[in-house]
Amino acid sequence: MRKNVWRAGAAALGLAAMASAHAGLIHWQLDGVRFDDGTVATGTITYDNSSARIVLWNVRTAAGAALQPFTYLPGDSTADHVAIPFAPGNHYVFRSVEGGRPAAPPAPAANRVLVLSPIARLDSDDGYLELDHAFAPGVVVNAELLEGGVPRWIVDGGLRRIASSPAVVKVDAVEFYHAGFDHYFLTADPAEIAALDGGLFTGWVRTGQGFRAYVSGSVIGGSVRPVCRYYGLPSAGLDSHFYSASPAECFAVHEQFGTEWQLESDNVFQVDLPDTASGLCKLGTVPVYRMFNGRRDANHRYTTSVTVRAQMEAAGWIREGYGPDATIMCAQP
Repeated sequence: MRKNVWRAGAAALGLAAMASAHAGLIHWQLDGVRFDDGTVATGTITYDNSSARIVLWNVRTAAGAALQPFTYLPGDSTADHVAIPFAPGNHYVFRSVEGGRPAAPPAPAANRVLVLSPIARLDSDDGYLELDHAFAPGVVVNAELLEGGVPRWIVDGGLRRIASSPAVVKVDAVEFYHAGFDHYFLTADPAEIAALDGGLFTGWVRTGQGFRAYVSGSVIGGSVRPVCRYYGLPSAGLDSHFYSASPAECFAVHEQFGTEWQLESDNVFQVDLPDTASGLCKLGTVPVYRMFNGRRDANHRYTTSVTVRAQMEAAGWIREGYGPDATIMCAQP
């Protein structure tokens, strides 16, 4: 196996500003990108020729090689055109501390890094750019890893030029309630909503509550994050679902409760993450509050209504979130 010569930090990567000869936006779609562990990467990248940089991206990598699934977005990662020692060429590096390993002293935090190295720059006029594998053994290009760890290598695929970035689509996350379980359930999946409305899963009824979110795959900047969904196994006395827009919290559930909570999706929909210190949502978004029943079956309710929140608190449910108002997500109006 090739040795990992990755060196953490921007200095070792030799970040370099790359000039562009053209103007306008160029959109690329990951096409058939596959890792050596059999998993895939999908998504889109938008390159701005006027500023010679990647300005929008939504790149999703599947779980594998000791990595959890993750979606690189402008809100949770950076994207740079860099120079890598011993590897002349075109290297685009996506780096996220949120998708990596949180600090757990004595172990430091480790960024999650995805390196895409096409045969030409993203301002190329070509319609397809193969990912270039002709580099010295051990040089970390066309790979994904936790900094300081062993990479998984891209062995196939490339970037296909597309006419435009995928449309930004909003969706309703609909809440259901089961009186027998005293559980709330939230979903934005049309098939799940239809099944629940149609009685395929008996006992569930709409509450009339919910909120608006972005469809998975929507390419948006700002503080937007993917929302993970975990299922608490009935064998553990749970039979409940848990949602979070915090990659760190999603990671923690897997690390600390992975035998009880099963990851169903790393990206069921996308919302804005509030400021984690103040709990404030950005202008134009709606605070979402998470309430915990405090029981062994660990059910949570997600609501935009302060009235509903007060009712749940009066019934003994506990607020969970950021800042003095305990905001957990920021929905679309």
